[in-house]
Amino acid sequence: MNTRVPLGFLCVHLLFEYLRIHHVVPILAMIKIQTVFFVIFVVVVIRQVSQSKGRAAPQTRLLLAFLGLAFAQVPLATNWFFAWRFGYDLGLTLIGYAAIAYIPHDERDMKTFLAWLVTIHVYLATIGIRGYSGNEFTESGYTSTGSIGGSFLGDENDAALALLIALPLAIYVFRQARAAWSRLCWGVGALLLLITVVFTFSRGAFVGLVVMALWWILTSKKRGQAIGALVLAGLLMFAVAPPEYWARMETITQTDEGTAQLRQNYWAAARRMFASSPIWGVGGDNGQVLMPEYALEFPEEYRMNQWGRAFHSFYYQILAEFGSLGVLLIGSIVVLNFRDLRQIRALARKGRVPGSVGQLANCLRFSWIGFFVCAAFISVLSYPHLYYLTALTVSLRRIAREQEGLPSPAPERASVVPVRPGPLWRSRLPEPGR
Repeated sequence: MNTRVPLGFLCVHLLFEYLRIHHVVPILAMIKIQTVFFVIFVVVVIRQVSQSKGRAAPQTRLLLAFLGLAFAQVPLATNWFFAWRFGYDLGLTLIGYAAIAYIPHDERDMKTFLAWLVTIHVYLATIGIRGYSGNEFTESGYTSTGSIGGSFLGDENDAALALLIALPLAIYVFRQARAAWSRLCWGVGALLLLITVVFTFSRGAFVGLVVMALWWILTSKKRGQAIGALVLAGLLMFAVAPPEYWARMETITQTDEGTAQLRQNYWAAARRMFASSPIWGVGGDNGQVLMPEYALEFPEEYRMNQWGRAFHSFYYQILAEFGSLGVLLIGSIVVLNFRDLRQIRALARKGRVPGSVGQLANCLRFSWIGFFVCAAFISVLSYPHLYYLTALTVSLRRIAREQEGLPSPAPERASVVPVRPGPLWRSRLPEPGR
């Protein structure tokens, strides 16, 4: 099979995953195009995995172990159907994980995939901006983008998380663009992502932006440029954000009232669930079923109303629903991801892989940071972000290992052949790694 064909299937998969195009165009849902495509997509992914060389990445083996844990919990869970549905949905997500981890064969494929992914998020950002501009401020003093999609893009906090993860990847695509018009388009796209994150009025996303900015300043070797870029981004935020946005951000410190107090009640319930089943937890998606029994901070007459409530925290969700085993498996995956990204950046500094590969590894670190900060306030274990970011890390590590074994290009001699400058629109950036 042509290597570009599986990549095409992967890019189309993103349209179904993020845009739900079969919902946008009803006739596609009527003919079950999403089911037909997914069956073919599974066949393509299985073929790509079977043709891969070497052992599976340790992250892949750990994710399969986590999937096994999810299904092993089914007979032990209070609600068998919810536990089985979590495992089933996780299995479908891991198909996408395998596609991202195995289909991109080289850096060109990776750039094509990221261009599609960023373009989709820029489109979602335009939906969010349109939703924000069409609303008026509510009694709570703010409006937002509202829903920009289904499933894991259901509300403004979910949307902010997805766009915040995509923002560093958009910056990477912008930096890799060669033509001036292309850089302009990708730069505008990155700005749209940032603006839409503001328009979500998500306090978790604001904290994520602050942490990412501080991390950039502390770790950047070109600290002056980093501070300058952040100042410009801050000026843009002040220009587009209404006063109601900053008033909402000021409520971050009010932890004893409103939604912050509700979150603390749900986190306390999660700790009790973990205490009752510390090894393997209460089962996938069973936390919401057991919430009335464990959310003791609520008055007794209101506890039944807590059925179906989420933990509003990725960390407490793992702790309660999958116990120590889940924490060990997911925690090990995270450690391996950051280890791989650190090694890729080290190889790039030594000139053993192209500098563009090191840049992508650095951008992925920022995406991970944005994810972990925002995930502290959203139950995202069933969302694809954790698994797709892991797949990107695994795929980039594989590409870096393959490029590491290639001979380095011979250095060019200066002034051997004079080159006549061409028009600006025909200029090209240096090849990666030179």
